[in-house]
Amino acid sequence: MASLLDLLSTLISLAFLSILGLVAGVAIPGMFLGAVAPWLDRLLPVSKKQP
Repeated sequence: MASLLDLLSTLISLAFLSILGLVAGVAIPGMFLGAVAPWLDRLLPVSKKQP
């Protein structure tokens, strides 16, 4: 019974950590996107299509 509870707690921990990793992978780059956007405009300017 104890090993079943250990397995259950491990699975809950892994699920929590995977959700946390997913959120951090999206949120942390998004925080810096506003600061980096002006530099990206200089490095990779948007090409305007000629009519």
